[in-house]
Amino acid sequence: MKKTKLQDFPVAHTGQLAGVAALLFTLHGIAQAAEPSPTDDLKASETSSKNKTTKTTSQAQSNDTATTLDTVTVAGSAPLNPPNQKLQLDTEATTGSRLGLTPRETPASITIIDRATFEKRGAQTTQEALEKAPGILVSSQPGSAGSVSMRGFTGAQITQLFNGITVQYDVVAARPIDSWITDRVEVLGGPSTFLYGQGAVGGLVNYVSKIAHRGPDEHHGLVSLGEYLNRRASYGFNGQLGNTDNWLQADISYLGSEGYIDNTEADSGVMSFSLLSDITSKLSHTIAFEHQMEDRDSYWGTPVLNPVVNGRIVPWGTEGLGPNEGRIDPGTRFKNYNATGSVFDQQVFWLRDIVDYQLSDNTQFKNTFYYYKADRQYLNVEGYDWNSTNSLITRNQSFAVNHDQALVGNRFEIVHSSNWFSLPSKVSAGVDIAYNKQTRAPSMENGATTVSVVDPYNFSTGTYYDNPLATGPVSNARNELYTVAGYAENRLTLVPDLNLVTGVRVDDIRLDSKNLRTSFVPPTATNPAAFGRRWTAVTWRAALMYDITSTFNVYAQYSTAADPPSGILTTGTFAALQDFDLTTGRQAEVGTKFDFWNGRGSATLAGYYIERKNLSMTDPSDRNRQLPIGAQSSGGMEANIGVKLTDEWSVQGNMAYVDAQYDKFLQTVGTSTVSRKGNRPANVAKWVANAWLTWDFDADWQWNFGSRYVGDRFVDTANLIKAPAYAVFDTQLAWKFNPKATVTARVKNLTDEQYVEWGNGGNAPLFFIAAPRTFMMELKVDF
Repeated sequence: MKKTKLQDFPVAHTGQLAGVAALLFTLHGIAQAAEPSPTDDLKASETSSKNKTTKTTSQAQSNDTATTLDTVTVAGSAPLNPPNQKLQLDTEATTGSRLGLTPRETPASITIIDRATFEKRGAQTTQEALEKAPGILVSSQPGSAGSVSMRGFTGAQITQLFNGITVQYDVVAARPIDSWITDRVEVLGGPSTFLYGQGAVGGLVNYVSKIAHRGPDEHHGLVSLGEYLNRRASYGFNGQLGNTDNWLQADISYLGSEGYIDNTEADSGVMSFSLLSDITSKLSHTIAFEHQMEDRDSYWGTPVLNPVVNGRIVPWGTEGLGPNEGRIDPGTRFKNYNATGSVFDQQVFWLRDIVDYQLSDNTQFKNTFYYYKADRQYLNVEGYDWNSTNSLITRNQSFAVNHDQALVGNRFEIVHSSNWFSLPSKVSAGVDIAYNKQTRAPSMENGATTVSVVDPYNFSTGTYYDNPLATGPVSNARNELYTVAGYAENRLTLVPDLNLVTGVRVDDIRLDSKNLRTSFVPPTATNPAAFGRRWTAVTWRAALMYDITSTFNVYAQYSTAADPPSGILTTGTFAALQDFDLTTGRQAEVGTKFDFWNGRGSATLAGYYIERKNLSMTDPSDRNRQLPIGAQSSGGMEANIGVKLTDEWSVQGNMAYVDAQYDKFLQTVGTSTVSRKGNRPANVAKWVANAWLTWDFDADWQWNFGSRYVGDRFVDTANLIKAPAYAVFDTQLAWKFNPKATVTARVKNLTDEQYVEWGNGGNAPLFFIAAPRTFMMELKVDF
């Protein structure tokens, strides 16, 4: 892998970063006015957080430390700040480091959205919980239902983990599920491959599940009902089994809707069970199981009207056509042109076996065995295009596919605290071995074949098989991915209050792919019966963090990443992988994290520059060829702040700005080659901002108001089609009518804004239109 040098950074970007660094140090005066929080003894927490002899402390923790309507403690951890108040800087994060550091101690941008917070915001799915993190855009359109945009990068360039485990198919596997079984969502900005392997040049998301914990018996129940027959029923329990050293967690939930778009009924169920057993005072064992089922009639988007230029309707992609704001016909806002009886289903099974051994106060071993099984089924007509007069819609791109994916792996790690030449040090090291197999069965029809031409407002869609060429799923290929990785991370205290944090990872990746259609489609040079590739990736991070006070610090870090060369390795084809090495990425970031106003508020600020090289894409004129398209970069800033203004009022908000572009990108369009250099990547907004205002106007009453702004986005690489900017508002009123029960009335999209969640560009662009104004009622019971 080519080594990068700091002097390779463009002068303009290094100047911006230097300016940000200077600004951060001028905030020193703020820190002098801040008083240390009484819970901020960070140095002591390093050696005590995992000691099993302290387990009784978690049992004694009270859930009554929050405001009257909020439960904000997590068993086995320090009390969390109430929702929408101070940021969660002092609870241990599982994503940015394996050293047991808090976000305040981690020299990177870490955001924790805890369970109480996303429940307060009315987030029913994992994506709804995630989307209010700084700079985040999400989408659940069926083609890539786990889409995330962050720091100028999208799709496979954002790694999404499940309890720290990657299934290496994130943009599909991370489709939103019922958030009831999720304990928290953690977001890390920038590369993290030194911890989790290839991917993650733009950032990382970690969905952390509920798991059995030591503590008193807890029962939680929730029911909700709203417009479009949105409905939910959930129950959870965690408690000790008799008078033994065993704790059980069990959760089950149903989530359903008739859908705000025609013919989009959805039903899903999730359940999780885990058993924690203290075998000795130093040795514990946890077995954890999760199951997810989803049956969904899918909506692939609303066709965008062909633009009118100088009074003439022209198709998208016309030569010389400049950027146009895409528009939809209001009469099609709730129309669904997909096939009747469409299929977009999945069944997921997770199993984890975790052994924790506290050898001494300074040394801990942990082993995690994991198994993942997913089956996914698709049967849809996915393309819809207005004709040249914007009077009829052509339906095409019928497509069916089945996915059968299985992942099995084991991760062993050790964390040890000691002194190196009298300097305090904490080191983590481990080995992760995984085998990932995916079998795909896509249909064989030509997607460009017209299925039907319909009246936009009065039509019949028929079924997927109305296309006479439709074949249904046909076994195609099996990819087997073997990964062996070793990693290490260290936090070294150079002088009091100055820490050096470093990390390195080496991945040995082997891919074997077998063609399953050789019996009726003879192998060719570009579509062989089988092929294999092997890569070695070395990624690392180095960072300095200086604690100006116990509640105010500044940091600077440099990190690298390695991505698959094109697409995703678990579904990669010979054409996509034959001639390309792993792509490389790197990031420089500076930032600060601090409390202010005598500990009533906290904030983080970060500035960064990211670059990704050696990208490739499929040649639009030849699906069997890959084209090198050069590099992509982004630079930006993120701010996150939370303040308890008075005993009754609190506010939290974040804002992100990113300037992203293709640095080199030559795209073949027809018989011509067109440069996309300087264009903004698709579905990247320059500005994203969120804010929440909370008013506890009575001991038993609370009002919340939330707002979100997303700037305009291009939905294609040519930057011809622009999705307009939008602002959306939510509000809710909660009444705690019983010490253990709260009822909440909630309105989402208060002004009924018609806005675009995500866009797919090309000659037949589609806008994925978000939900209109929706009213919900919810009852939550904790006992």
